[in-house]
Amino acid sequence: MRISLRRRLAAGTAALTLAGSLLGAVAAAPAASADTLPDFDFSACPDLPADADPQFWQCNIAVTYGGTFKLGAIETTIESPITLVYANGFDPVTYEPRTVFGSFKASKFLVQPGLFGDPFVTAIYAQPKYAGGLNTDGGKLNLNLTVSVQNPLLGSRCSIGSSSAPIALQLGIGTTNPPPPNTPISGEPPVVVSTNPVVLKTTVVDNAFAVPRADKCGLDLGLENWLVNLYAGLPSAAGNNTAIFKQYASFKPYTELS
Repeated sequence: MRISLRRRLAAGTAALTLAGSLLGAVAAAPAASADTLPDFDFSACPDLPADADPQFWQCNIAVTYGGTFKLGAIETTIESPITLVYANGFDPVTYEPRTVFGSFKASKFLVQPGLFGDPFVTAIYAQPKYAGGLNTDGGKLNLNLTVSVQNPLLGSRCSIGSSSAPIALQLGIGTTNPPPPNTPISGEPPVVVSTNPVVLKTTVVDNAFAVPRADKCGLDLGLENWLVNLYAGLPSAAGNNTAIFKQYASFKPYTELS
């Protein structure tokens, strides 16, 4: 039996970490939009666990196409897409929710222009990397990131945060409750901008997370951690950092994936 569009929207909205109370705000018909939508490649969906029943699972693709990301003294406007692919579902007997990570892709962005226009030796770039912890508990998209800091003088493993001390984001559409000096901000409820495939447009936010110190900067030994910390204002306590991610998101049940 085919699942109705409204039921798919409800399931997809929940999977995309939007609070259940907002399901009624998702229109069944597409909203007027002149947006250029990204391609959603469902061939990138992760394999399900051996004991998973595909009837109770779906693949989700969230493409962050804009917004801002402030980490300590570093602030950038998101201009290149950040794509997250993951599956979520539940055990039909125990109703235990489960999440399976698929992939995370983000381009590097310029943090500090090079001297005299040099784009290689003296320029500094940063690139978000997935660091685990993906789930949709509490109606939010929870994931851990590190940020690779790229410059020949800093070595190949320099990063803000690490696998043991990541940047822990809890992204949602509701109003945040950050410590000062940040003030509460809100995301935007989802609207349907396409029905074939179903695509939702939303904004998810978090400005209550902390940013840890730099790690392994300088010959991969941490000799220049102090320099990155000084430049980026790290560690940066909760209340000084902000993530505003403007997203398009789509989903398909695993029963419809070939």
